[in-house]
Amino acid sequence: MAVKIHSIKIAPKFLDAVVAGQKRAELRKNDRAYSVGDLLSLQEWKHGSYTGREWAAVITHILPVSEVMPDSSGWVMLSIRSLSPFDALAYVITGGVQ
Repeated sequence: MAVKIHSIKIAPKFLDAVVAGQKRAELRKNDRAYSVGDLLSLQEWKHGSYTGREWAAVITHILPVSEVMPDSSGWVMLSIRSLSPFDALAYVITGGVQ
């Protein structure tokens, strides 16, 4: 099965935290039909443009925020696992099998 890849913007300080393994969740508007097993291509966005720096993370769990905050329809908390570039490539090639 093909892995769905979502390219999303991320600020430098948050990307640094993902790369360091400190940030393991991402709050997002659910406008892309995220699913467990999808890959996030986190693309650094600074001063209105992409920097060229990029990292990957796989979605491991999805919490609809409305389950804990009733007035937050359409938002999700994505639990993520950071992947090195090599691990991300292997993940895509194997169809998400690890």
